[in-house]
Amino acid sequence: MLDEQDLIRYSRQVIIPDIEEQGQEILIAQKILIVGAGGLGCPVGLYCAAAGFGNIEIWDNDNIELSNLNRQIAHQTNEIGLNKAKSLEKKCLQVNSSINVKSRDIVFNEKSDVKKFDIIFDCTDNIEARYKINKLAHQNKKLLISGSATQFEGQVLVIKSGLNKKYPCYECVFPKTSENNVDFNCRNAGILGSITSFIASIQVTEAIREILKLNKHNIEGKNNFYLQKSNAEYLILYDGSLQEINKIKLNKNLNCDTCN
Repeated sequence: MLDEQDLIRYSRQVIIPDIEEQGQEILIAQKILIVGAGGLGCPVGLYCAAAGFGNIEIWDNDNIELSNLNRQIAHQTNEIGLNKAKSLEKKCLQVNSSINVKSRDIVFNEKSDVKKFDIIFDCTDNIEARYKINKLAHQNKKLLISGSATQFEGQVLVIKSGLNKKYPCYECVFPKTSENNVDFNCRNAGILGSITSFIASIQVTEAIREILKLNKHNIEGKNNFYLQKSNAEYLILYDGSLQEINKIKLNKNLNCDTCN
């Protein structure tokens, strides 16, 4: 049940038709993992905290550098040298002190334990980490929201292959090849900070839509229009140089090593 402070804090969400108190209670009950506290992870964490995801864990073993500050909006100049996950934990709690936030100074690997989480946000900046996150999310039947951004462009994938075998996983969309072993990331390609925030906003919005759908959120007399279609069969592409958003229909790879 939402208390009086919750009703005030989340008032602009619970008045939205088809969300209401029931939807907010679902968000508060969720346990989410944010892998990476950089350009994507910072706005993802802040928006998740503001939206009322009740239990947030952040993993990153990297430290804040001056060159991060054009896009990693939770970090500040006086925090250079500090751990990114710890910095983001502090900022999330400043946004919303009523939720649980925990940071861990660790690297995601094949043995990482993700069993307790309902949602995983892939906010990493290298493809090898994305393959590892995708594999564990599939094996543990977790909702995975993957984002990436470079220069003026970004993309979002909603991955539910472990929850429904008809949906593709990350490796279905981006098969492992010698070409994609070379990272095209912010460090070597550049990035406009506002692009990462825009992609992160899409990630959080998709997480809200999907988790309400998975929890069969249904208010009597309402149409739940925003839950009627999943984007798990699409790759969402954003081009900031042209201000265009496109969705590409995806097919499951029946020969994928991860999800088949």
